[in-house]
Amino acid sequence: DLGTNGEMAMGKKDKILVTSTAAGPAFEGGNIQWGMGSVPGAISGVQIENGKAVLRTIGDKLPIGLCGTGVIETVAELVKGGLVDDSGLLDEDYFEEGYPLARTEQGETIVFTQKDVREIQLAKSAVRAGLETLILRYGVPREEIETVYLAGGFGFKLDIAKAIAIGMLPEEFSDRIKTVGNSSLGGAAEFLTDPSGRDRIEEIVQVSREVNLSSDKEFNEFYMDAMFFEAD
Repeated sequence: DLGTNGEMAMGKKDKILVTSTAAGPAFEGGNIQWGMGSVPGAISGVQIENGKAVLRTIGDKLPIGLCGTGVIETVAELVKGGLVDDSGLLDEDYFEEGYPLARTEQGETIVFTQKDVREIQLAKSAVRAGLETLILRYGVPREEIETVYLAGGFGFKLDIAKAIAIGMLPEEFSDRIKTVGNSSLGGAAEFLTDPSGRDRIEEIVQVSREVNLSSDKEFNEFYMDAMFFEAD
């Protein structure tokens, strides 16, 4: 579940490992200079063509800021165009003022700054490191992982290819990723309405074990490795 807290689970019916990684609010537009929630006018899609940003906004309204998917797509396009290097450094032409994306109806310039790049760098590193730690702790080859489910509103609209391009998700999972929307709400509804819901929850709890990332040495190593903007 990609959000401020990236909740993760890995396993099957008789063994599940769970954890939570502190991704911060960047996926929801937080701590981003022009960041905002997914509201009409928020930039949700970005392509940079011939040095100019081509945008898609929610509701096709005039741009007023960037939501989470727009943040990911901006970074991916800047990396693709060589305007952000592997270490996360924004091109010197835009280092001070930020990369211009659009102008608001009031004439203000919506920019993506060096600080914004760092925010998403930290967030995507936390997600990738958490994922890698779970795989390591579970002890199975990657090819045995049949499906990767992305939950939440952000995950539902996420451009998977661009998330892979910045190294947030492993490239080998590209054909195994499925978006499931608001799974927590769906699970809560099932728990409340299905007569066997409580028993099923208890069964899940019994076979689940938490991985504490804060004290996991390998997590810290994965985290540092994932700081670079590069696909596998």
